[in-house]
Amino acid sequence: MKAFPKLRRKDPVFAEELVPLTLGSDSEADDVMFSHEANASFPPTPLQDGYHVDGVNGDAMYKEKARPEPEVETRCGYWACRPVALQKLNNPRALLAFMCFFCMAQGFVVNGINNVSTTSVERRFQLPSSRVGIISSAYDLSAAILGIFVSFMGSGRQKAKWLAIASVTMAIGSFVMALPHFTSGLYEYGRDLSLTCNKEETNTTCTSDSELQHYLYVLVLGQLLHGLGGTTLYTVGVSLIDDSVPATSSPMYIGILYAFATLGPAMGYILGGQLLEIYVDFDRVNIADVRITSDDPRWVGAWWVGFVIASMLFLVAAIPISLYGAELPTAKLIRETRISEMHGDDGTLPVALTGNSRKLSDLRHLPGEILQLLKNPPFLFITLAGATEGMITSGFSTFMPKFIQNQFGVTAGWASMLTGFMAVPGAAGGQFFGGFLCNRLKLKVRGCIRVAIVCSCLAVLVSAVLWAKCDHSHVAGVTHGYPNSSDSVLPGLTDSCNAGCQCHTELYEPVCDTQAGLQYFSPCHAGCDVRSSDGKAVIQLVFMHTAN
Repeated sequence: MKAFPKLRRKDPVFAEELVPLTLGSDSEADDVMFSHEANASFPPTPLQDGYHVDGVNGDAMYKEKARPEPEVETRCGYWACRPVALQKLNNPRALLAFMCFFCMAQGFVVNGINNVSTTSVERRFQLPSSRVGIISSAYDLSAAILGIFVSFMGSGRQKAKWLAIASVTMAIGSFVMALPHFTSGLYEYGRDLSLTCNKEETNTTCTSDSELQHYLYVLVLGQLLHGLGGTTLYTVGVSLIDDSVPATSSPMYIGILYAFATLGPAMGYILGGQLLEIYVDFDRVNIADVRITSDDPRWVGAWWVGFVIASMLFLVAAIPISLYGAELPTAKLIRETRISEMHGDDGTLPVALTGNSRKLSDLRHLPGEILQLLKNPPFLFITLAGATEGMITSGFSTFMPKFIQNQFGVTAGWASMLTGFMAVPGAAGGQFFGGFLCNRLKLKVRGCIRVAIVCSCLAVLVSAVLWAKCDHSHVAGVTHGYPNSSDSVLPGLTDSCNAGCQCHTELYEPVCDTQAGLQYFSPCHAGCDVRSSDGKAVIQLVFMHTAN
């Protein structure tokens, strides 16, 4: 056999010294990639000094010193039961379909139902907005703390099993989120009648502190479980897709995956908005006996139904994903033909082969791998850009429905649907278009980064529209004095018209005086002592108290 000279990755390689892959075109390559035969064989690669040398696009590539890879099960099924019919799904396209369903369910509950239910959960369990924000933050907190550990332990084989466990974990989290509804008793909407002026009550009766607030910890636990499953999906899951398809096809696959992830919130906003029009205890009371409507400030919609639906969706997603083996049949060829594009890799860095699975003892290597990532400027800046984007989008998706509801006086359901109409088309379209563009132009890492920079600059320019806004409404006691009062001190919600009403600020229920163009913090602060038949405060009584 002809001896190979010492080569580096960037040195020229002579064609007669290599055994090229006998693929005539990209279409033929795709046929091989997507073959469902589990034991497909590929042309062997020669060795030089114990190293693999592959001829791919005229380049030479070294891998870690050759050693026999352990035989792993790549067929679909459980244990010895692996029917031939199931092997038709043992390809990247079928796996992508199941993962898209998983991503859609994750977006449905985390970025859809959870955000839609913010106002209803706040009112149902008498929580201030600061504590409601803790519920949404629990997801990101869990993902941030466990993300590094999960991505490291799941970087070996058996990634599909990790995803199946993540789906079951999210199913449990969704059930935990819905659990307070079944254990907290019936909702008593009459408790907010104290928002009107009542001079006979003492101030101690106007507090919102109750045992219901303890359910905050249950809701936080559910979100922590969501975070554990979500971080597994977007670290291990994306890696599984990338390991199973060619480098030029990976952006398209990942783009489709993220596009479906953004369709989930759309479904959550639309369905969640409709569920909020249904009374919260519809399963335990007669709806005909409920004397308030969705326009009433005391109304609480069926916020918990969406979490029950999400729990069932996660269980459905876990079944097909758990059928996959240690890796897809195409993964071995991808591993042998992929060229490293890592920053600073001049051909001397080894490309580690994928082991069976990670063990707890492997955690000793984690600090070294983190240090290597910290020395990678492109990775650091891309991570910083993603964190900045997440900071903006998380706040937008969580509190935008509540802002629209309070600013424009619409119902919680309609505010949630409007938010979905704004956020989802751009997100889903951007994900799909980005993946399509990278696949169409055959962009490598450098080209993908350039596309991201251009899109980010365009987003900065378009965001200038946020400066266009309507004038703030005048709020009595905050930005404007009370009518017919010469001694109003700003800011100060207490005035002569409500001095004896024992008003509190635990709940923000604004009412408007359309004639004066003035907004009041609550019916009590407006001096109203009765409500109309539909539950709305009678603003015409404000000046009667002022005259007294």
